[in-house]
Amino acid sequence: MHKLLRTVLPLLAACASLACGPALAGAGGTTRIGDVALGVIDLTPDDGVNAGYTIDSFESRLMVYTDTRNTGGGFDPTTVSPLPYTAGNARLAHNTATAVATTSGAVGDVDARVTTGTALGRDNVVSADSQQRLWLTLSPHTLLTVSGNVFTHATRSLGAGEGYGVFGWASVDIGDSDEQTTSYLSRESALIWGENTSAAGNSEFFTLAFANPGEAAMAVSLNFMAYSDITVEAAVVPEPASWGMLLAGLVLMGSAARRASQRAR
Repeated sequence: MHKLLRTVLPLLAACASLACGPALAGAGGTTRIGDVALGVIDLTPDDGVNAGYTIDSFESRLMVYTDTRNTGGGFDPTTVSPLPYTAGNARLAHNTATAVATTSGAVGDVDARVTTGTALGRDNVVSADSQQRLWLTLSPHTLLTVSGNVFTHATRSLGAGEGYGVFGWASVDIGDSDEQTTSYLSRESALIWGENTSAAGNSEFFTLAFANPGEAAMAVSLNFMAYSDITVEAAVVPEPASWGMLLAGLVLMGSAARRASQRAR
């Protein structure tokens, strides 16, 4: 019996380390905005006053975090604030999870990416958030145009015992000085727990417009955001077939050990 235990216990330990199931799977999310161009249209081309705008202030904020408080960990954020028009990168790794938020420094260029495997833990979150905000002054009789590309993509595996909620969100908005949004774009890709879908995505060209029809200059804000997160809804657990194979192997090993013991007598 002791010989059997010496043989079986290492196998059980190895099985536990491998989760007694399929290989570690995972999920990923990518959201980005790029190729942004600002333009103007003169609403009164015959008045002799040129349409236009000036950028008065520019800031970027990149934030990534993992939240593992549901399994005894903590909230672990990293925030980076690049100088105006400069590149920046915020990155965080936790076990099999990674979160990356970047910007090249170009206007509207924001990118947020997350990936994780089952080691993140049930009900825990990995997230990336990349934002830019600009404050502009529009000349009188000016129509501001904002165009670019937006991309959101979410993927996950769907093996037995696995569960991942993946969410990607891209938004662009233009607001007046009272921060009342008047031109807005929002796109998202979501994979919801319980649905039998492994991928969702969106890719398109966009154009927004904001008008200053008055006789005085107007202050406006222009905001870009790329956000991605993953929530682990369930960890990989042994499949019934895996448990059955393990138990069958233990029974065979026990029978062999008993026969060997009887012959020795």
